[in-house]
Amino acid sequence: MGKSKKLRPVLMAIPTLCFAFPLCFLFVTSLEKKGFANYLFVLTEIRVERNIMNSLIVAVITVLIVLAITLPASFAFSKMKFPGQNILFLIVLMAMMIPGISIAVPMVKIIRSLNLVNNYFSLILPYVAINSPIALILGKNFMDGLSAELMEAAKIDGCTTWTSFLHIYLPLAVPVSSIISVFTFLNCWNEFVYAKLFMQKETMQMVSTIPIKFQADMYTNIPALFAGLVIVQLPVLILYLMFQNTFREGLTAGAVKG
Repeated sequence: MGKSKKLRPVLMAIPTLCFAFPLCFLFVTSLEKKGFANYLFVLTEIRVERNIMNSLIVAVITVLIVLAITLPASFAFSKMKFPGQNILFLIVLMAMMIPGISIAVPMVKIIRSLNLVNNYFSLILPYVAINSPIALILGKNFMDGLSAELMEAAKIDGCTTWTSFLHIYLPLAVPVSSIISVFTFLNCWNEFVYAKLFMQKETMQMVSTIPIKFQADMYTNIPALFAGLVIVQLPVLILYLMFQNTFREGLTAGAVKG
């Protein structure tokens, strides 16, 4: 028992160092040659703020739509019975097995037929489709852990199924809503393929395509490139620091029922 306690910090330090080393290398390299002037150069010459704003708009709208779709659906799959329920949930599980890149060709045809190229919805629609299955499963697992007696008691008090969801189950679903929001936001923020395909105008490009600017215009300026990558990751870091407690709670949402 004593040896296991001494070994525990070492075992925890190894994966921590593995994750921390690339981040430290990224930051140290971004300060080479000109120091923090590299960051000023990125902000004034490359003007990444437009890319950041585009990604924020797409990610936030996608998160809101995913929550609006999957939370009521999670409640329905968990607490209601209807014909074809198991088949529909099986289709959701099958959708998780399909890589997002595999539907790129039909997605391009759909977006072009709808004339949505260089439009925010050219990314929002695919992102909603890709992120909804995992969000639905996380939500259903959490709802399964909430007692069905809550809805029965609410019905005795005169609540409908919809009002039971809105006033009882939805407030209790804050932890899983947070984890769905964070995962969906990160997936949208870091996605590259669709962002490159559908956002061709420079003013509409996302943060994930910023490294292309450096490769095309100043491929030798590695410190400036790394400075741009640090700036791109700052909103994600701030988001996690703000919601880290809720994030940890959401990871175990639905793990224990009753």
